Amino acid sequence: MQTAIKHFTGQQVEEAFALAKAEQRPLLIDFWADDCKGCQRMDAVTYEDEQVRDYLEEHYVLVMFNLKEVTKAFATKYLTRALIWAPTFLVYTPDGSVLREATGYLPPHQFLAELTIGRALLAMRRGKAADGLSLLNGLITDAPHPALHQEVLYWLGVAAFFAEGKSFDALVPYWRELRQTYPDSLWAERADTFPG
Repeated sequence: MQTAIKHFTGQQVEEAFALAKAEQRPLLIDFWADDCKGCQRMDAVTYEDEQVRDYLEEHYVLVMFNLKEVTKAFATKYLTRALIWAPTFLVYTPDGSVLREATGYLPPHQFLAELTIGRALLAMRRGKAADGLSLLNGLITDAPHPALHQEVLYWLGVAAFFAEGKSFDALVPYWRELRQTYPDSLWAERADTFPG
């Protein structure tokens, strides 16, 4: 990849994880491939977006990893399944656990939403559900795309549950809105755990 954005390469992945751990930031690996049109568009459009660059540099450690360079040792240590398409984006905790995955070209607004959800999930994993709630609430107002909105409502319910001391009552308003607004969605099905 020819992107000018600050990043590590696949050969520097251990160094990248060391930095992520030292700075307690999530690590994003962009698995790309030669002649991949979505990868080329990420490079030409998404990574050229100033907001994307600023967000990544402030909140993430980025690794650009060519799929043909993935070794068996790397796959054993850091991959939970085979990668079958490029680009594939994996968000990791600083200790190397996968938090989130996205596949295919992502325009800047969708990429920023994926990155924000990744940060929210990391905050919840760290026991800082209120921080996750705040990040997700920002997505509701910034990116009202229906597919994204469904998932964000789901995670808002989870974050509220933990932020309010495992209060089911805190979760219900978000999941109720999800089920009422998107009754036929997969996210609504996942939230179908309480009566009407």
